Amino acid sequence: MTHTTSPFACRCILIAGLVTCMAASAAAQGRVRGIVKDQDGNGIPGATVTAESLTSTLHLTDTTNDSGRFSFIGLRRGRWQFVIQADGFRPVQGSANVGGGDRAVTVQFTMETDRFNPPAPAVGVLAGLTTNELVESMEVAEGLFNRGDYDAAIDAYRSILERAPALTSLSLQIGHAFREKQEPDQALAAYRTVLAADPSNVEARAAIDAVSQTAR
Repeated sequence: MTHTTSPFACRCILIAGLVTCMAASAAAQGRVRGIVKDQDGNGIPGATVTAESLTSTLHLTDTTNDSGRFSFIGLRRGRWQFVIQADGFRPVQGSANVGGGDRAVTVQFTMETDRFNPPAPAVGVLAGLTTNELVESMEVAEGLFNRGDYDAAIDAYRSILERAPALTSLSLQIGHAFREKQEPDQALAAYRTVLAADPSNVEARAAIDAVSQTAR
């Protein structure tokens, strides 16, 4: 006697098989969550975390959130290397053994400040601007000025001022650029901006006197 399996039963068997495979696959994968901190214990936002498998060519990348936290889901079981990079800090790395199951592996990394390229300060004159960024931006602006591209130089200096408004002395360079362009009114306005912030600025006063005498 021949027995046949109904289409419905076949579908049930197929679905059960898929569920079993998915469960087995999930059990074979792991989760990692971690935090990246500075030496004072503060979370570092925007750090790049690269997870590299030590048993294959797989690698994944995540970015820390505002609290310095990151996470990876679906990592293969095995040993993984984590490389962390962030502006203003020395790179750091470490490894962890990732297993399957619902329990996540927890890791923590502490980054040291890069003495030659410290992170941008949160407050003060250079708030939000790293030393390297400032130096590079200034070199670009000065190069434009020295080449006689005064319009571009003015834009470059103003761009720096937008990021670091407290650097009012940059208005001196803007004034000099307008002076080279034979635009005394614009030059005077820039110089007076410097005096408004620093009434004792000798260079700004001398520049104002020189432009005023020329305009007479």
